[in-house]
Amino acid sequence: MNNLKVTSKKLNGKFFSRDAKTVAQELLGKVLVRRVGKEILKARIVETEAYFGGEDPASRACKNGNLKEVMEDEPGTILVYGVHNNWLINFITGSRGKAEAVLLRALEPLNFNARCNGPGLLTKALNIDKSFHNKEIIGNPEIWIVENNEKFEIEEAFRVGVTKDLPEKLRFYVRENKHVSRK
Repeated sequence: MNNLKVTSKKLNGKFFSRDAKTVAQELLGKVLVRRVGKEILKARIVETEAYFGGEDPASRACKNGNLKEVMEDEPGTILVYGVHNNWLINFITGSRGKAEAVLLRALEPLNFNARCNGPGLLTKALNIDKSFHNKEIIGNPEIWIVENNEKFEIEEAFRVGVTKDLPEKLRFYVRENKHVSRK
C-alpha cells in the first residue's frame, strides 16, 4: 500500500448504482475526503460491509421505518444512524426502490492522526454525524470519495457483530492493513 496513486477524480452516481457487494469491494482503496472548516482530511477505505433488504436479517431495512426508506433511495445517498452512542456511515447502492447499502468499517488516515479502525471511531475522527444523513455523496462539498489506482489483495469474512447473518461473506478488507478493525 506504499504506491498510493490518488487522483482528483471523484466517484459518480454510476459507481454506486451497482449491487452492494460489488460496491463494498470496489470502495476498498478509494480515498474518503472530508472538509472540516478549512482543513481537508483524507483517509483510504480499508474495510467495508455490504447490506441488503428485508431478506438480510442484519440489515436496517429488515426493521422497516425511515432507515428502510433511505436504503431504498437514490444510489450515492448517505445513510447515517446511531449504534451504541456512535454514528455509522453507509452509502446507498443498487437501484432506487431496492434496499442496499455499504457500511464503512475502517479507514487508514493519510494526512491526520486518529483511530479509524471501527465504524464509530472513523465517524468521530472525521466529524461525521447525523447532519449527513439522507444527503448525497455525489457533489457534496463536505465529503466525497476519489479514485486511487493502487493494487492490493482483498480478504472476505462474515460481518462483525451480527447475530443473524446471511451464509455469504459480506465483509471485505485490505489484506495485511493494520487499520482494519478485526482480522
